[in-house]
Amino acid sequence: MTLQLRKLSPNVQPEVYCGGGPASDPQEETGSGNVLVNYGIHRGRFPVAGMRIREARQVLQRLLNIDPSAVAVINGSPIVDEDQVIDDRVAMLHFVKPSSIKGACRWPSAS
Repeated sequence: MTLQLRKLSPNVQPEVYCGGGPASDPQEETGSGNVLVNYGIHRGRFPVAGMRIREARQVLQRLLNIDPSAVAVINGSPIVDEDQVIDDRVAMLHFVKPSSIKGACRWPSAS
């Protein structure tokens, strides 16, 4: 969801990076206020540094289709407190939806 356009030179074709280009490196823009946010197949860099997790979820919920029950994970550590402020040194914020557990449901046997 990161879109970068480069200026045209007389002999150069335009380059567009959307998602998987250089802007998706989680270490590249650390400290700029832009944080790589990921939910499922959706990802992009967004200026969420300084926001609470609750605020970032609310702002990005429709854009990234974030499930309200998704758990926030910052740099690989699950976050329980939705009021935690996203530091400007955060490289990556994931929203992860818990999936079902195999074997948790038993189907009634046919009689």
